[in-house]
Amino acid sequence: MPRNPAIAERGVILVAHEPPGTEHLGIRLVASALAETGFEPRILPLLSPTALASAVVETLAASPMLVGLSISDPMIAPMMLAYAHLLRSEGYRGHIVAGGALATLDRASLLAEHRAIDSVVRHNGEFPVAELARALRAGRDLGTVPGLTTRAGDGPAHPQALAPTRLRPLRPSQQPTVMGLPKAELTASRGCAGQCAYCGVSALRRDLACEQRRLGEAQPSLHGSIRRSIDDVADEVADLYHRRSVRIGHFVDDNLFGPDPAAALAWLAELERALATRRVGHMAWRLMMEPRAISDEVADALARLGFLSVLVGFESLTSRGLASLGRPGSVAANLAALDRLAARGIAPVINVLTLHPGGSLDDTRAELAALDQIDRFAWDVLPLTVWPGTELASDLAARGELDGQGAGLTWRPAEPASERFLFALQRLRVGGLAWLMRAPNFIEADFALRAGHRFGLVGATSACLEREAALLAAAQRARRHILAQALELALSPLSPGEFGQAVETLAQRMAGELAPFDEQLATLVDEVEWLPASGRAISSARVLPSRWLAGAIFVAMAAGCDRSPLGQHEPDAAPVADVATMSDQSTVKDAPPDRSGMPDQTNVILLPDVLAPDLSDPCTANKLGTAALSASDGSAPTPDAMLPCDQLVPSSSDNSRYAVVVDSDGRAVELVHLPDNTPALTGSARQAWLDAMSSTRWSCLAGQTVTFSCVMLLY
Repeated sequence: MPRNPAIAERGVILVAHEPPGTEHLGIRLVASALAETGFEPRILPLLSPTALASAVVETLAASPMLVGLSISDPMIAPMMLAYAHLLRSEGYRGHIVAGGALATLDRASLLAEHRAIDSVVRHNGEFPVAELARALRAGRDLGTVPGLTTRAGDGPAHPQALAPTRLRPLRPSQQPTVMGLPKAELTASRGCAGQCAYCGVSALRRDLACEQRRLGEAQPSLHGSIRRSIDDVADEVADLYHRRSVRIGHFVDDNLFGPDPAAALAWLAELERALATRRVGHMAWRLMMEPRAISDEVADALARLGFLSVLVGFESLTSRGLASLGRPGSVAANLAALDRLAARGIAPVINVLTLHPGGSLDDTRAELAALDQIDRFAWDVLPLTVWPGTELASDLAARGELDGQGAGLTWRPAEPASERFLFALQRLRVGGLAWLMRAPNFIEADFALRAGHRFGLVGATSACLEREAALLAAAQRARRHILAQALELALSPLSPGEFGQAVETLAQRMAGELAPFDEQLATLVDEVEWLPASGRAISSARVLPSRWLAGAIFVAMAAGCDRSPLGQHEPDAAPVADVATMSDQSTVKDAPPDRSGMPDQTNVILLPDVLAPDLSDPCTANKLGTAALSASDGSAPTPDAMLPCDQLVPSSSDNSRYAVVVDSDGRAVELVHLPDNTPALTGSARQAWLDAMSSTRWSCLAGQTVTFSCVMLLY
C-alpha cells in the first residue's frame, strides 16, 4: 500500500470498548509498549453504534499511521468491524490491525471476510503491535513481525506470548473511582489452567500451544497460568497506592489461583508480605476464583487482605449441570465455598447456566429451583455463549445444534421447548433481568457499599449493609418468579405468535416489578457520603462504574426453523413488509444505500409485530401471558396481583437498545432503535455496519418468514 504523506508517522489510535469508569488493560498495555518504543498512542473508546461516525472523524483528524482494534469477543465485534469499514470508506489509507481473544481465534476468517483490516496480532498484542509500528515506519516486510498474521498467513511465532508482561498499562490521567475512592484494574496472570469445553480461554490455550510448538525450542510449561512475579505485582500496587492514591483494586484474571487451595494460600501470603514491605495500607479488592480453591484458610487470607467480592465460577447448581459443562467438584462443596466467603464479609457473585447442551427443561427446572439456595448472593442466569474454536462449538456442530455464522453463531437446542425458553431468557435479560442492564445494579452497588464501610465513609454502616442484603434477597426472589413464569411459557401450547406476545408481556411486567428495587437501592447508596472528586461531592448511585458491558443491545430478529414449533407459521400470520418503509422514517436525507450483493429484502417483517405489541389494547397481550401461565401449572398471578394494563411500561434501564432486522436469508439489513424502530444509522455509517455484518448469518431463517425474535446478543 503506498504511503500517505499526510499520515503522522508516530501517531497510533487504539480503539476499544472501554465503558466510563473502567480500564481496558489489554489496549492499555499495547499503548504502553508503543509509548516505550517512541510512538504516540491514543485510546479511543467506542461504546455504541451511533458513535461510529464521530469516532471516525476523530481518527481521521489525528492522521495516525496505525489504527488498532480490540476485538475481544463476539458481542462487540460488529461495532469494531463497522468502525474499520467506515474508516476505510472515508479515505483512511494507513494500516489497521485487530487484536484480542476473538480476533486471535477467528483470524483467518476475519482477514478473508473484512478487507478493511490488514492484519491480526495473536494473543497478547503489546510487543507485536509495537514491532508492527516500527516495521511500518521503516518500510520493512511485515511478514517478519513476530505474532502478526496477514493474508499471507501466520508470521513468525511470538515468544512473548508465553511470558508474563513486564509492562505497566498506560493509565488514564485520572483514575476511575468508586464512591470517590480511586480504583485500578490489574492483572497478575494470563490464561487459565482449566479445560472447560465452552470457554473461549481454553480455545486460546490450545492455540497458544501451537505457537509454542512453532518456536521450536524449550518454552515454559502451559500446565498453569502464565503468572507475573508477586514482587512485580506488589510494585505496581505500591506505585498505584502511593502515587495515585488507589484504594480499590480489581484483579481481572480469568483464574488467578487455579483449583489448589494450598497454592492460593501461598500466593496470598506472599502478596500480603510484599505489600506490607512496600507500606501499602488498607485496600479493597475483588477477583475471580474457582470454588475448589476456597478453603477456610484461603477465605481468612482473602478477608485479611481486604477482598470484598469474589466471582465464584462453577456455572451450575445441579450435579447433572456440572457434569454436562465439564465442571469438577460437587454442588455441596461449591455452596460451602460461598458460605465460607459470606461468613467473612466477602460477597460471592455467581453466574448460572440453566440450559445445558444435551439437557432438557427438566434440568432447567432443577437449576431454577436451586436458585433459592443462593438468594443471599448476587446471581445471574446466563445463556450459553458459543465461541469459535472451542470444543463446545465442535460438539454442537456435530450434533446439528450450531447455527449461524460470524456474530450470528449460536446454540439452538434440539428440544423445541428449550429453544423457546432460550428465547424467553434472552428477551428478559435484555429487558432488565440481567444485572448489567440495571442502573444501579446490585453487584456494583454491593461492592461500593462494602468498600465505603471498609474505609469508614459516613453512612456506610453495618446497618446499611444489612438493609442492602435484605433488598437483594427480595429482588432475587422476584427474579426467580419471573424465570419460573418464562419456563412455564416455554412449555405452554401457545402458537408461535402468541408465545412471542406472552414473552413480551412478561418482559414488560417484569420491568414494573423490578423498577422499585432500583429506586430503593439507589436511595440506599446515595445515603453514603462519597469522597469529593474533582473538588465536589458525587452522590449518585447511577454513576457507579462497572467493568461489564454497559452499552447497546444487539438483537438478532430471527425465527425458528421448520423442524421446530417456533417455525410453524399459521396461514393468517402477519404480512411481511419492506424494510424500506422503516428507513423512510428517518429525518436525515442520505443517498440510497448500496445494496449490491445484498439479498432481496421483500420478505422482511417489521419489528412491532411482536417486540412492540400494540399497546392501544395492552390487556390483549397481558391476557395471553396469563392464559399461558394458567394453562401450565396454575402459577399465574391472581387478578388482584396483576399489573394494571396502563402500567405495562418499558424497562427503567438507561442503556440504549438496538435491534437488528434480518431478511429471509439470515442477513442483517437494518439496525434500529428500540422501542420506536427508527434507523440507528444512516448514510455511510449504515453501509459500513452492513459491510461489517455481511459475513454474519442467522441461517435458521433461510426460506422462513420472520415471526418473532429467537436470538438476542448483548452488545
